[in-house]
Amino acid sequence: MSVKKIALFELGFRPFYLLAALWSIWVIVQWVLELNGIPSRFNEDISSMQWHAHEMIFGFATTVICGFALTAVKAWTGLDTPRDYTLGGLTALWLIGKIGVIFSSIFIVAEILFLPAIAIITAKLILDKKQYRNLFLPLVLTLLANLNIFFYLAIFNRISFDPNSILIASLYLILVIEFIIGGRVIPSFTANALLGLKQYRSPLLARVTLISSIVALITQLMFESGYLSSALCLIAAILQLRLLIGWNPFATRHKPILWILHASYSWIFVGFILLGIHSLGLISIYPAIHAFGIGLTGGLIIGMITRTALGHTGRELKAGKIEISAYALVQATTLLWLLSHLINDAMIQLLTLAGTTWVLAFALYTYKYIPYLVSPRFDGKPG
Repeated sequence: MSVKKIALFELGFRPFYLLAALWSIWVIVQWVLELNGIPSRFNEDISSMQWHAHEMIFGFATTVICGFALTAVKAWTGLDTPRDYTLGGLTALWLIGKIGVIFSSIFIVAEILFLPAIAIITAKLILDKKQYRNLFLPLVLTLLANLNIFFYLAIFNRISFDPNSILIASLYLILVIEFIIGGRVIPSFTANALLGLKQYRSPLLARVTLISSIVALITQLMFESGYLSSALCLIAAILQLRLLIGWNPFATRHKPILWILHASYSWIFVGFILLGIHSLGLISIYPAIHAFGIGLTGGLIIGMITRTALGHTGRELKAGKIEISAYALVQATTLLWLLSHLINDAMIQLLTLAGTTWVLAFALYTYKYIPYLVSPRFDGKPG
């Protein structure tokens, strides 16, 4: 069967949402086994914790972003993004990079090439249509690609730099994408679905909030601790909360496909508060990192990959029992992880439970959505 006959390669979200979900299941299963003293990795060149963090950022989150980018840029520009053999080739490159690295570090080259390829493809289409306001997406992908290279150079002692700082910087870049895209789509999705809804949407507030959040992250990354970093994080937290309240999140409580986006976005407030407390030297950075990484990023991803898959396969934008369960499980994962750092005596058990809820969430997604992703659109349209 030729690639042209496979619906999986009709649009970018199809293979990359599926691969991201499956990869996150494997990464978390591996991490839980390691936490419980059961070796489960083939390649020992990278420490278990760094491999876990790297793969959740560059194996899970950025893969979803790439699938989103290839889908969104087509909608933004009206131009075709890779499909058929080209999309199949990009998928093969991803697989070679990810699965190959498990066995040998030589396959890192394939992984390193993937993000620049997506960045170049999306940048060209955006430039062809002169949609300069959307260039932030390939720009951030390019920065992430470079950070990925720096991470490996640091791991293999080719540069003198802390790999953990590179991973944190990479997460912060992903947060910037979420601030920008979330600030655009969450209020508009809500207003479009709930006709007559009252919202407070100020372009000035949105710009100030975005800039303040970026400045807070950069300051924390550069100086890590101090009153200035803490104050900037607090300001960012308050502005993000005010922005979210203006979108009227409480009106979405009867529409799960909407409330998951609002609930997930609310973790920005928690993350910045925790980051501010960390900047005062009172707690470690990890609660903030996981509020951002699980609650915000994981929550937005499970919300968007269900919504996108439904909409772009011609189905009704309605969350059923499986989607709602997956949404709740990701939120539970965040709470369990944070709780594990409050109850030290049960930390491993709670982290294991948190890993289990995450795996269940994305297992439910793959169970329901594999048929959607590998089949032609329900309404017969291309895509």
